Amino acid sequence: MRNRSKGVRALCITGSVLLGLFLLFLCIPVPKFDDPYSTVLVAKDGSLLGAHIADDSQWRFPASNNYSDKYIACVLEYEDQQFFRHFGFNPVAFFQAMIQNHRAGKVVRGGSTISMQVVRLARKNKPRTYGEKFLEVILAMRMELHYSKRSILNLYAAHAPFGGNVVGIDAAAWRYFHTTPDQLTWSEAATLAVLPNSPAMIHPGKARERLLDKRDDLLFRLTTPKSYLPKRYHIPSLSRDDYELALMERLPDKPYDMPMLAYHYLMDQEKTHKGEQIQSDIDFNLQSMVLDIMNRHYQGNTQNQIENAAVYVVDYLNDEIVAYAGNNVKAKDAAMVDMVKAQRSTGSILKPFLFAAMLDEGTLLPTMLLQDVPMNLSGFTPKNYSGQYWGAVPANKALQNSLNAPFVYLLKNYGTPKFHSLLRRMKLSGIVFDSEHYGLSLIVGGAEASLFDLVNVYSRMGRKLASFVNESFDGEVDGASVPFSADAIAVTFDVMKGLTRPSDQIGWSGFSSSKQVAWKTGTSFGFKDAWAIGLTNRYVIGVWVGNSDGEGRPGLTGVSSAAPIMFDVASVLKDSYTYPSSTDNAIEVEVCQESGYPPSELCKNVRKVMMPDVEIKTGVCPYHKKIFLDASRQYQVLPDCYPIDQKRFETYFVLPPVIEMFYRRHTAMYRPLPAMYPDCATAHPDDMMAFVYPKSDARVTIPIGIRGDRQQVIFEIAHRNPKKTIFWTLNNEFIGKTTLNHQMPIDVEKGDYELRCVDEDGVELYRKIVVN
Repeated sequence: MRNRSKGVRALCITGSVLLGLFLLFLCIPVPKFDDPYSTVLVAKDGSLLGAHIADDSQWRFPASNNYSDKYIACVLEYEDQQFFRHFGFNPVAFFQAMIQNHRAGKVVRGGSTISMQVVRLARKNKPRTYGEKFLEVILAMRMELHYSKRSILNLYAAHAPFGGNVVGIDAAAWRYFHTTPDQLTWSEAATLAVLPNSPAMIHPGKARERLLDKRDDLLFRLTTPKSYLPKRYHIPSLSRDDYELALMERLPDKPYDMPMLAYHYLMDQEKTHKGEQIQSDIDFNLQSMVLDIMNRHYQGNTQNQIENAAVYVVDYLNDEIVAYAGNNVKAKDAAMVDMVKAQRSTGSILKPFLFAAMLDEGTLLPTMLLQDVPMNLSGFTPKNYSGQYWGAVPANKALQNSLNAPFVYLLKNYGTPKFHSLLRRMKLSGIVFDSEHYGLSLIVGGAEASLFDLVNVYSRMGRKLASFVNESFDGEVDGASVPFSADAIAVTFDVMKGLTRPSDQIGWSGFSSSKQVAWKTGTSFGFKDAWAIGLTNRYVIGVWVGNSDGEGRPGLTGVSSAAPIMFDVASVLKDSYTYPSSTDNAIEVEVCQESGYPPSELCKNVRKVMMPDVEIKTGVCPYHKKIFLDASRQYQVLPDCYPIDQKRFETYFVLPPVIEMFYRRHTAMYRPLPAMYPDCATAHPDDMMAFVYPKSDARVTIPIGIRGDRQQVIFEIAHRNPKKTIFWTLNNEFIGKTTLNHQMPIDVEKGDYELRCVDEDGVELYRKIVVN
């Protein structure tokens, strides 16, 4: 009985000790890897777009854990055939290796399992001592309790050395074979399976024949069935034919260079995804074609010392970035400056936003005449790019021809603070100052924006329109950042579709394969920035061209420099333009054919335009007027200077004098008012003539020449009858007279002046002027 009691006690003590040892064993920390990883960018189809080396200067890709069964078979056959049968330590192989190494007097066989090799890699390849080997055994067994067999295989594949600074099967497969681990051939898989045993063999001239022998030996061993592989892998033996073909494959000559197809996008994404594999929506083929297009145009641009360009393409229906080229790959600073994200002067690229906003407000109609004349607004003198003025121009033509003066006039009416608030709402991050800082220059390049922000704004507009007209569209729309109705967007895009294309696009409409594109260009002051943004029924294409250091170049314009690139990109996109000119919610509005305003009772010719369903606040046509004539219809008469029974009247299209002066130069069909009947009193001055400059009582600045000398101030008047002679006086002193061209250059000093002009009929204009 006593002996039985002692036996139970010994058993309990032994069990307690074993349990304690097991619990202590469980307290041993599992080996972990804390290595930095490369940041890897892949296209939507999984193709590698680029990678940034890890902080320790190793090409170590984040593990994909997506390895072919061929590679697994090769690794198990070469490294550890009993991997799925042992618990991290193979005592038979271990002691056989110890005996062979002892007899040879050197290490001729390792005896380490894959699990032990993972431990050694995690411990940074500590010196190979018996103590270290024993620790590897303990840690390997501990790891087997924590990880599955497949996880341990994944750790080995992700951290094994493959020669040089290539670590892990993901980086090795690309660097040596330009492929992914799941696409390796038998020969490639065998090469990478034997390489970690002696990584230096990969280098030319360094035991390459030995590497080839090891690969071929492994391939031969794989021709026989393997009973140690679990059934779930279903890896057949290497057939004789496949074996012969595998032997014919050459070893890699040298590592492939890492691609840099989307360098700037990679650098941008690395800020928030460092050391990760970034799955992008970039279309690999489109990205490659965009880079080719940019390179082709770069050759011509550099002849004008234009170094930089950027292209950004968004599939707005799916809300995906499909191409992102931050700079020309050959540009001197391509690696440094991402011009997609750079803030640059907007030029005219914001004009469609004002156009759409005023459509929604009901203060603008698509064909409404806008004044296009020189103006001086508190020292701000906007000029059209061509230097010409049309007097009056339809709003849609003003947008299509990107005329500055009409849009400054529109912004003045709309309100700079309101437009500034609208732009901020649209998430244009370059609008950093208050509206007073920009003033009216906000619409003609006074502000800055990035290509990234602008394309995204147009993308959200396209997305909102698609939600109304595309029945298959089921995406979400960020309504808060799209402050326009779908109707206003549709009308605006329809106007943008009518822009005249660059010279190399002449005849585009004659080709059935050509796409209609709603597009807009912009050119900043000093020819520093050229913009082009185009929309199809699926994509927004944004292009910027210029010099990143801000150097302007003659001829650097949106139409000549950016638009050709944009249309080349549009030509390779797989879609077609199907936008309607309006949505089902839009309404038809009747307007005067000549003025574009709602017709008055005097407008004989009318047409219809599409508009958002809003209250029209423009008023009726102000230009068609009833003019009383004498019996011969040769003279204009006033109500009290001609017999009432002999008066005749006709409807005339009458523009204000300054507008008329410029309008007549470009419109041969314009019919000016007849001269006043000789016996009638003088007409009101504002009906006969008006100052072009100065516009009103204002401050005038003396112009300075290029040599620093003071220039004359040139005053100008528009008269309905340019043949009339105008007499000019300054501070009651006669200074000259003009006929036909009513411009008067005057030498003045700083001070206050009174300018008086009288025509030969006695019509008089008067201005008070302060000269600075």
